[in-house]
Amino acid sequence: MRINNLSSTNPALDLVLIRLAEEYSLSKRYQPGETIFTEGEPGSTMLLIIHGTVRVLKQGSDKVAPRLIAMRGPGDFIGEMALVEESPRFATLVAGTECEVLEFSRENFEKVISEQPALATRVLRSLSSKLRESDSSRLAELEENNRLLTTTNEELVRLNSFLDCVIDQSPSSILLATRMGDIFRMNKATTRMFEIPTPEDDLNISTLFADFRLDDLLEDELDSWHGEATGLRNGERFPVYLSVTSLSGHADSLLRLVICQDISELKLLNETIVDVEKYESAQETAAELAHDLKNYMGVLIGNVELALSRLTPEQKSQVKGSFQSISDASKQIVQFVENMMIYRDDKSDFRPVNLPAVINALIRFCRSQAAFQTIKFDFQAAPDFPVPALLKEDQIRRVIINLLVNAAEALSHSADIQDKQVTVRLDVASGGDTVIMTVSDNGPGIDEEHIPKLFKERFTTKSAGHGIGLMSVAKIIQAHGGTIQVDSEVGRGTTFAFTLPIRKERAHD
Repeated sequence: MRINNLSSTNPALDLVLIRLAEEYSLSKRYQPGETIFTEGEPGSTMLLIIHGTVRVLKQGSDKVAPRLIAMRGPGDFIGEMALVEESPRFATLVAGTECEVLEFSRENFEKVISEQPALATRVLRSLSSKLRESDSSRLAELEENNRLLTTTNEELVRLNSFLDCVIDQSPSSILLATRMGDIFRMNKATTRMFEIPTPEDDLNISTLFADFRLDDLLEDELDSWHGEATGLRNGERFPVYLSVTSLSGHADSLLRLVICQDISELKLLNETIVDVEKYESAQETAAELAHDLKNYMGVLIGNVELALSRLTPEQKSQVKGSFQSISDASKQIVQFVENMMIYRDDKSDFRPVNLPAVINALIRFCRSQAAFQTIKFDFQAAPDFPVPALLKEDQIRRVIINLLVNAAEALSHSADIQDKQVTVRLDVASGGDTVIMTVSDNGPGIDEEHIPKLFKERFTTKSAGHGIGLMSVAKIIQAHGGTIQVDSEVGRGTTFAFTLPIRKERAHD
C-alpha cells in the first residue's frame, strides 16, 4: 500500500528502486520550514526525496541570512558527496513543503546497488547534473565579479587621476611616505619648496627636515603630529609648519601623509609686528617721560625766577649770568620735550579716513603673503557707511592688521581645514553714530580659559594663532572711546568685534 502511494505521488520513480530503497533506508517526514540538516555539520548519509520539495540554502561570506541556491523535488538525490567522502554538509537543507525522504547510509547504499546497479547510475547522473549546474553558476558569478572588478578598477583609476591632479595643484607641500619615511610620492609644491631638481628613489623624510624624525612617532605610538619644524633647502634652514598623519593599514606597511607649509614670511611678518609694537610702546613711554620732564622743568624755571625776585640788585648782578644760563638751558629742554610730544601727537590726530579703502588695502597686503595664499578674504561694507570717517588712521591700521594677521595665521596652521576663510564686515549702528567692525575666521578657535587673558596681558598660543598685540589693540580701541570683544568656539572659529564712535567734527586728546 505504501509503495502504491509513493508511486502515485511520483510516477517518475521506478517502483523497483523504491522497493529496494525502502528495504535498505530510513524513511523520514518533515514539516514545512523544518531543518533537515545544517551547513557544515558532519555528513555520512544520502537522501532521496520521495515527495514534496526542499530548499537548499548557502551561507555567504557576509554572515547575513543564507541565500537560496536551489530547489529539489521528488526523485532528486541530496548529499551524494557526504555518502562517498563523509564530508561536512555543503549547505543547509530546509523542507519547503511537507515532504518525505529516504536516508541511506554507505553500508545500506552498497547493498542496494549490488542488487540494482541502476540506482548507482541514477546517483551518478544526478551528481553530474549538479556539477554542471554548479559550474554554470560559478561561471556566471565569476563573469559578474569580473565585470564588477573591471568597473571598480576603472573608478579607482579615475579617482587616482583626480587625486593626483588635486595634490599637484595644492600650494602646500604634500608627501606620501612609508612607515620608515621613504618618500614614494610628492607634489610639485614639494620640489619647489625644498628645491629638489630631480626626485630620487631613495629620498627620505629625514633628509628634508633638520629636527623631525618619524622614529619619534613610532616610539611614542602616535598616529598624528603637527607643529613647527625646520626644513632644509640646499643646506639652509627655514621654518615650516608640519602635519603628519598615519594612513590606515597594517603596522608593517603603514603609510604617512605629510603636509608642509613654508612659514618664513609669516614668521618675518609676526616679528615685524612685534618690533613695531615694541617701538611704539617705547615711544609711548618716552612721551610719558617727556611729559613728566616738562612738568619738572616748569617747576625748576619757576623756582629760578622766584629766587631772582628775592635777591637784591647787587646780588642779582653777581648771579645774573649763572641764573640766566640755568633759565635758558631749562627753556631749551622744555622746547625739546614739546617737540618730542608734537612729533608723537601728529600721528594721533583725528583725520578724515576712508575706512573701507584702508581695509581693502590691508587685505591686499595679507593676500600677497605666500603663507596666506590658501585663505579666502571676504570683505563687505554697509552701503550707507560714512566716507570719510574721523579716525586716528595709523592706530586703526594697527588694529586691523593685527586682527587680520592673527586670523590668517590661525588658519595657516590648520592643515585639516579645507575652506579657509577670513570674513570682515563694516557697518553702522542704528542712529548712525557708531562704527561696528567684525573680523571672523573659521579656524581652530581659542580655549575658553584663555579668552580673559587676551586683552590684559601679552598672551599668545601657537594652536589658536591669536594674541599678538591684542593688548595694544584693546588700548587703541579704548582710547578712541570704543569697545572690543571676542567670541570663540574651539573647532568652529573666532570673531573679534569692536565699535568706534563716529566723530562729527575734529576731536582732540
